[in-house]
Amino acid sequence: MKNTIIVGSGISGLLSAYILSNKKNPNHIILIDKSKEPGGLLRAFDYGNNGKFDYGMHNMLETSIPELDRILYGFLPDREWQILEGSKRDIAGIYYNGQLQHETPYFDLRNLDENTYKICIAELFIHLNKKLKGEVIENKNGTACEYAYSRFGKVVADHTIIPAIEKIYRKSANDLDYMATIFTPMTRVALFDEPLTRDMTTSPILKDHIAFVDQRNLPLERSSNRRGFYPVKYGMYRIVEAIVQELCRKGVQILTQAEIAKIEANQGIISSVYIRQQNQEHHIDDIDQLIWTANIPFLGKLLGVDLSQFTSDPSLKTVVISLLLNKQLEMGDLYYFFCYDQAFNTYRLTNFSNYCHGAYRNGGYPISMELLVSDEDVKSSISLEKEAEKELFRFQVTAPDTQVIFSKAEVLEGGFPMPSMNNISSLRKITSDIKNMNLKNLILTGIMAEDNLFFQTDILIDVYNKLK
Repeated sequence: MKNTIIVGSGISGLLSAYILSNKKNPNHIILIDKSKEPGGLLRAFDYGNNGKFDYGMHNMLETSIPELDRILYGFLPDREWQILEGSKRDIAGIYYNGQLQHETPYFDLRNLDENTYKICIAELFIHLNKKLKGEVIENKNGTACEYAYSRFGKVVADHTIIPAIEKIYRKSANDLDYMATIFTPMTRVALFDEPLTRDMTTSPILKDHIAFVDQRNLPLERSSNRRGFYPVKYGMYRIVEAIVQELCRKGVQILTQAEIAKIEANQGIISSVYIRQQNQEHHIDDIDQLIWTANIPFLGKLLGVDLSQFTSDPSLKTVVISLLLNKQLEMGDLYYFFCYDQAFNTYRLTNFSNYCHGAYRNGGYPISMELLVSDEDVKSSISLEKEAEKELFRFQVTAPDTQVIFSKAEVLEGGFPMPSMNNISSLRKITSDIKNMNLKNLILTGIMAEDNLFFQTDILIDVYNKLK
C-alpha cells in the first residue's frame, strides 16, 4: 500500500487527513506532529477543576464551499454547535488612546480631538481623490508604512495604522511588511454617524475605505454573510477530539512528538522519508504524497535549500493567560478586543462567556489575555499572571468587586510571527525555491504556503482545493 505523510496536526493537517481518509481506496495515512498532542492552536489548556481553556479567540467560519462546510459542520452533531450569525457572528472592539471602542473594530476617527479629526477628514478625502485620478497607487508589495500611506494618506495613517502596528510588533513600520496590517482590522476607518455613512458608502471607493459605524447594524450587502460555529459546551478542542477519533477509526496513524529527520527524492519524486519519534526512527518508503502544513523553512532545510543566505528577525513571544473571574466583564456584548495602546502588552482580550453559553464553570467566568512580549520579559522574574491582571483592571472593564479566582500563563512554543520585511521576503524566497524543485508528490499548504495565506478559513479553503 502507498503511504501519504502529513506533517503538522493543526486544523489544516487534520482536515487533510480527513479528506484523504474518505477517498475511495485511501493510502496508508501517517499524520505527524512534534507536539505532545494534535490540534495546533485549537488545543486546550487543561487546568483540572478550573476547566479547559482555548488558546485565545478561535471559532469556525463558513467557507462558502458547500461540500467543505458540510465537512466542517459535520465534525460535531447539530445540537452541539452554537451558531454565530448576522450581527452576532463576530463582535469585536479595539482599545486605543485610553478607551474601548464598542461600535467598530476599525479605527474610529471621531474619538480623536476635534481639530485632529477635522484635519484627518480633509486629508483623507484629498488622498482618495488622488487615488481616483490614478495619482496614488495602493502598495501591497512594500513596507507596512508604504501600504498605510498609500491606503489612507500620511496624516490618517500616522494616527491609526502606524502607531498600532509599531505597538504590536515593537518595530518600525518601515521595517514591517504589508502583512503586518492584515492580522487585525485596519483596512477602513470610521468617520461619521450612521445616516451619513449609509449615504456615503454607496460610492465604491468610500465603501472600500470607510467602516460602518456600528457593526451590529451592518447592512446585509456589506457583510460576507458567512456564519460562525462554536461548540455549545465550550472549547475548540472538542472539534479536534472529534476529528482525531474519526481518523483513528479510519486507520490513520498519528505520531506525536515526532518530526521528519530526512527526505529522499529521485527524479522529481519524494521516494522516502525518515521520521524521528523520541528515541525511535521510522523509515517510510513508497511515498504517494507528502503534505506539508508545518514550518516551511524547516522543509527547505530538509530539501537542501541554502538557508545560510537568510537571516531572521526574532518573533515576540506569545503568552496566553487564562483567567477565571467571579464577575462577568463589563465590556458589553464584545467577544474580544484588540489593544493598540502603547501602555499595554496585551494584544487581545477574549470574553468567552459572551459567545459561548457553556463557558461558565467552577463558579467563574473564563477569559483569555494574549500578550506579546520579548524573550527578556519571559526570562525575567516578573510574574506574567500578575502583569496581565494589572492590565485587565487598567482596561476598566471589570466591576468594582471583581476578583480573580484563577490565572495561569503559558508561553506558546511557536510565538506570533514577526512580519518584518526581512522575514516575509525570506519566507517567500524559501517557498519559491521549494516549489521550483517541482516535486510532483509534494503539496504545500498551511500558513504562508501561498502569498498572504494566514487566516484559518482561507487555509481550509486552500487545503480543500488542493486535495479535493
